[in-house]
Amino acid sequence: MNEALKTFTVAHPALDDSSRIIVISDIHGNLPYLRGLTEKLALKPDDQLVLLGDLVEKGPQSLATLRYIMDLREKCRVYPVLGNCDFWHLWVDGSDPSGDESTMHHLLSQKASARGGLILDMFDEIWADLRPESDLFILKTILKLHFRKELDFLRSMPYAMETDRYIFVHGGIPEGETLESAGAWKCMKLDSFYARRPRFDKWVICGHTPVCLYGGDRISAVPIVDEECRVACIDGGCVLKDDGQLNALIIEDGVFSSVWYDGFPTAVARTPQSESSVSAYIRWGDNHVTPLELGREWCRIRHDRTGYEMDVPTDFLYEKGGQLMVNDVTDYRPAVAPGDILSVVRATDRGTADTG
Repeated sequence: MNEALKTFTVAHPALDDSSRIIVISDIHGNLPYLRGLTEKLALKPDDQLVLLGDLVEKGPQSLATLRYIMDLREKCRVYPVLGNCDFWHLWVDGSDPSGDESTMHHLLSQKASARGGLILDMFDEIWADLRPESDLFILKTILKLHFRKELDFLRSMPYAMETDRYIFVHGGIPEGETLESAGAWKCMKLDSFYARRPRFDKWVICGHTPVCLYGGDRISAVPIVDEECRVACIDGGCVLKDDGQLNALIIEDGVFSSVWYDGFPTAVARTPQSESSVSAYIRWGDNHVTPLELGREWCRIRHDRTGYEMDVPTDFLYEKGGQLMVNDVTDYRPAVAPGDILSVVRATDRGTADTG
């Protein structure tokens, strides 16, 4: 697989700065969100739609999402870039026994847990049963024949794009390296790229790490646009986060703006709410906690590293390796005025968890 990754390329398209450059990342097979976002964008033929990878996997409709993206080429100019979840064509085309074994284990785990995925979607469409003893040569041959257009589309995707003003890459660029010196895998699977506040001469626009994980005392899925670093991070946590959204970064005449889509119901605020004076955000990677009071719907917990205490929904707690952990959570309360339109993430016996 690593040798095959060396065949991946960096594209150098001539983008038109006078037309909209629209960048979307980390769709993860969530077709309703992608459809809702593209409808909100009202795509036009001269729009340039850059898709920053992780088009498929983890969400419910990987194959349908891939086909929807392919059809978008009839509405505007589409520039897809590979993410670390997208290169299934390498497995279909390859013959590495060790890669086959690990991939089969992954696919069978997906099947057992009823999780979606591109290859499973393909098998479901052609009624091919995936079993541990399956003849992989036959299965891959079937996939190549039946899904030639989809696989060709994946094969055509570069792992990054660079223009005279912008670099579009799924994960980022490792410190001290270029796209070419780092290679495909390092640029696609670069976790927490923005955490060290890297600086670039060109704008580097990336996804991969949900922007909420860069937060301090509150959760936000809004794209990060850092003029000083010339970095824009746009992964809104679609599919990966319960309160995630699908973001679109829009560049028009060098000016950045964004729109987003989520599937949450909305409500109109009836009473005011003051902003929290003190708050914390406990997030993945730093989420070890100790329970203080256990309740049916709410629990009082203490964050092990900081000692900060807050109430969290009971079903946010889980155990891993003998350690109690909590899903991404904050006790931040935004300022709300009567009449504000809010997306309702969750209704509880204390009211609703919402975002403006």
